[in-house]
Amino acid sequence: MVKSSRNTKWISLCILFLVHLAEVLAVEDGLVTNGDFETTPPTGFSSSGLGSDPSIPSWKITGTVELVESGQRQGGMILIVPEGTHAARLGNDAEITQKITVEKGSLYSLTFSAARTCAQLESLNVSVPPASQTIDLQTVYTVQGWDSYAWAFLAEEETVTVAFKNPGMEDDPTCGPIIDDIAVKRLFTPKRPKDNAVVNGDYEEGPWMFRNASLGVLLPTNLDEESSSLPGWIVESNRAVRYIDSNHFTVPGGKRAVELLSGKEGIIAQMVETTPQKDYTLTFSLGQAGDSCKQPLAVMAFASDQAENFHYTPDANLTFQSVGLNFTAKAERTRIAFYSIYYNTRSDDMSSLCGPVVDDVRVWGKSGGNRVAFKVLALGFGFGLLALFLV
Repeated sequence: MVKSSRNTKWISLCILFLVHLAEVLAVEDGLVTNGDFETTPPTGFSSSGLGSDPSIPSWKITGTVELVESGQRQGGMILIVPEGTHAARLGNDAEITQKITVEKGSLYSLTFSAARTCAQLESLNVSVPPASQTIDLQTVYTVQGWDSYAWAFLAEEETVTVAFKNPGMEDDPTCGPIIDDIAVKRLFTPKRPKDNAVVNGDYEEGPWMFRNASLGVLLPTNLDEESSSLPGWIVESNRAVRYIDSNHFTVPGGKRAVELLSGKEGIIAQMVETTPQKDYTLTFSLGQAGDSCKQPLAVMAFASDQAENFHYTPDANLTFQSVGLNFTAKAERTRIAFYSIYYNTRSDDMSSLCGPVVDDVRVWGKSGGNRVAFKVLALGFGFGLLALFLV
């Protein structure tokens, strides 16, 4: 009996050790191995691609894949490398993959930079099987010619394959997107505050952001709240919204916020838990990102069957203002949503998309209904005492 107990103890300790080892070996937040494509290939870098030895350290390639260099020309076009000196270009139906170790059952977000080249209809498929999404690269949101994106996945195994593929087929087989700066981050869904029905209303939990990246991170269309790079929130629209940080933008509170882009084509939303027929107030901070965005800036806010537009009023002392609207919940879950009323661009380059900033979103129940109920209860109790006294 004693021997059996000792064996059970040792087995338990071994299991705990293996679990701890798996956590230790799981990929750390930040750049994946050679995610910036700056590691020198076995045959060295070549301005004309990968040369006779088509390999990229730490990546498996399929099809026509090239390592391009900053300033490299293709005909009359200068190829854009988002960061550093090198990046990978995916030709027709080309793909690069890398296996990473993760914690099974956890939510992760990939951050990566992408630029267009010469394809007419350019897109990029990102996947961690069985999950995948094709991201449209036709809209370039900044004058720099490239953007950073985020995409989330739920880890179904301890080792997963990250894949980037060009689904296009062009007459020129080398035409295709350029990708760079691939990073990963494990996400956690914040607990809902006691006095706020909104999850992650301050936007502090979100995708990986490089400290030297000044363009923010685009959050493309995503209707699945269970696998969102911005936990708790979904992007309902065809265009992306921008996740921004306080290192490069003006943020109302904390270190993160969301900048709404492309008017009605950039909608962010969340389903919050509510009590039917109860009165609530939706409040949020409305501001500007400090990125020379042309005025006016305005947001359309939705809560249940209520909708109201709010214009940002510039103030010499404040970069944001607190606004809100009242609504009555019709169900146990209520949709709140925001989009920019105008299509704004920056005044310094007249091209980069920008818009109003939303932060510190709160939904809280009014206590008026509770006070009425209390008054009715007190009145009933008073009549009861009066009846006893008369008897």
